[in-house]
Amino acid sequence: MDLSEFDTVLSRGPFGDSKYLHQQMHAAFKRRIENISTSVAAGHRLLTTLQQVDRQTEYRVLGDPLVRRAVQQLVVQQVAGGTPQLPPQLCAQLLDATAHRIEAGLPTGPLQGDIDDPQWLGDPLHTPWIWAPGQRDDTFSQAFSQLVEWQFQGGLPAAADADHTALREGARLLGEVLPLTSRSALSHTHLIGVTSGTGGWKGRASTSQFTVTGVIFLNRRLLTNPWWVAEHLLHEALHQKLYDFRHAHSLLVRDLEEGQERTAGEAPRVVSLWNVPGPDASNRWHTHRAMAAFHVYVHLALFSSLAEHLSSQLRDTYGPLDAPRAMTSSRTAFDRARYLGENLREACWGELGAAGRYMLEWLSSILDAMDPSPAPAGASLHLLMDRYLKEARRLRKVAPSDDLASTLQRLAAAEAEAFRTVLCAADVQTQLGEADAVLTPGPERHHIRAFTQQRQYIADSLLGLALNGYSLDGLCRTTGASADKMIRDMVEASSHELAKVVAPAHVSTT
Repeated sequence: MDLSEFDTVLSRGPFGDSKYLHQQMHAAFKRRIENISTSVAAGHRLLTTLQQVDRQTEYRVLGDPLVRRAVQQLVVQQVAGGTPQLPPQLCAQLLDATAHRIEAGLPTGPLQGDIDDPQWLGDPLHTPWIWAPGQRDDTFSQAFSQLVEWQFQGGLPAAADADHTALREGARLLGEVLPLTSRSALSHTHLIGVTSGTGGWKGRASTSQFTVTGVIFLNRRLLTNPWWVAEHLLHEALHQKLYDFRHAHSLLVRDLEEGQERTAGEAPRVVSLWNVPGPDASNRWHTHRAMAAFHVYVHLALFSSLAEHLSSQLRDTYGPLDAPRAMTSSRTAFDRARYLGENLREACWGELGAAGRYMLEWLSSILDAMDPSPAPAGASLHLLMDRYLKEARRLRKVAPSDDLASTLQRLAAAEAEAFRTVLCAADVQTQLGEADAVLTPGPERHHIRAFTQQRQYIADSLLGLALNGYSLDGLCRTTGASADKMIRDMVEASSHELAKVVAPAHVSTT
């Protein structure tokens, strides 16, 4: 099957059909509005007006991030009480204003307000508009700004002309490479916010959250490469598509009755081995986040594969695919998707609802059909080495200090010793002589450079020795010895120590 045919499969299959997903999500929100209509008069008014609108107006109104937040909050308040993010009176006022806009024949939600010339990513019928708070100053734009500030600890500036150009160029590229799937995913996003990359947004390359659905955020400082923009538009739009699915389907068994929200708690977790854990172990993902990442990586594997195939044709228009900060490679996307699929099945199956299990199996079958050379089940070395080298690259941007130098000297010695132990366990004695020569400490005063070079040597050596690039355990002759476990213990211990002295860098949700 030609890879381009999977564009149709992912956009029109049982879990990819956006027309169906929108219908189900709209029906779910109408039920929630009906549930609150007995106690909130504005809810009854909005429900009545929604029964008379065309499909496009319903799509824009029920996709409005602030309308959805207000409905969700009123439902949760009615059932569970608690302290709301937005005052219930404001939520009711917002629903009343929404009904008023519908009755006046206006086809959008109140967040867009009466902007004379909204900036759209593409076709206004099925792409998001780009946030521009400076065009008006009303209660609802202020409420949205407060909600974003509360959720992300950062304000949202107006997008500049250069931001519009970068976003649209990335969207055009995305449409050329993956036309059906990208159009489907983007239809689930109603608003794009361009962040400053500073303050509360520092360290966030792109982001979106289930608690603020319909809107995605991209870091202005990173909108420099069309390939990067295309990937992150797809990435975050796919999260929105999964959020819409979850609002109307049993993705997780721990979801409460519709309209209510609940965090997934501490167990079970999937460790995303390629991500730096940081001081708060943020690479340990609960079931919904792991499922969201799996959903994204299956799609990214297809997008990256097609992009790599078409890159020579698109180079003159969009630049080289292999430029710095361009895209996730198809092999990386395939490997991460397979790892997540395996771990979701092994650790989180009991957390998935019926629809979540069917979706996992459907996406896994597509992954099997697309992947020409899958990693062996349980393979982890290649994923750990991604993190190992990522941490080393991050150090190049860290200001030298005595504490950092001391930490790196200590870690370099510990990692060198762990590496020698792995070589002995894997019975590759011939490598030991070279390792001793390379890893012997010298008079190097540039500790960051020396540490980075040592890590590159260790990673290259381990991946070169590994069977098929995935494991060293097959080389171990000692019963019970696991070279792979030794490597993981080394990486985890070093990550823990580095987290104490190195601040997080730009990250995305997966």
